[in-house]
Amino acid sequence: MEPQCNFQLELGGRKYKTTRIGNLLWMAENLSLLVKESWFYDDNAIHGEKYGRLYTWKAAMDACPEGWRLPSKTDWEQMVEHLGGHITAFNNLTPGGTSGFNALFAGYRNLDGLFLSLGRAADFWTSTEAGKANAHLFYMIHKKETVFNIIDDKRCGFSVRYVKSF
Repeated sequence: MEPQCNFQLELGGRKYKTTRIGNLLWMAENLSLLVKESWFYDDNAIHGEKYGRLYTWKAAMDACPEGWRLPSKTDWEQMVEHLGGHITAFNNLTPGGTSGFNALFAGYRNLDGLFLSLGRAADFWTSTEAGKANAHLFYMIHKKETVFNIIDDKRCGFSVRYVKSF
């Protein structure tokens, strides 16, 4: 596995750790930038210290800093393949895994404004749309110990990690 990068992304006065996986530099922490259409889990800032914020797809796209981008479905698929497939990638992406990605199970916010699955599910937006109202995301859940590609409504709130090409 590649060594951790010493490069940090600075955004909104906060420095984010990064890690190199394959040919991309990935954020190694969930985004926690205050923008419209973003929330702390249960609207409680204490959760934000560890898990970051949850974003609509539009907010995730709009908050992206110059030189970075929201990863595509293909970026995620290539990373999962690089890390040994869906089951092995799960172990490599979670805290203590060899990738340095440190996926946090930050839960999500549904269309009704309910916060669900804190400590159980990690959902990350991709830039890849699935029609006008939906987009792809990558989803990990403790119970299944694998990485899934799913589609959900762009108005839901999920975690964000940006990428940068070398």
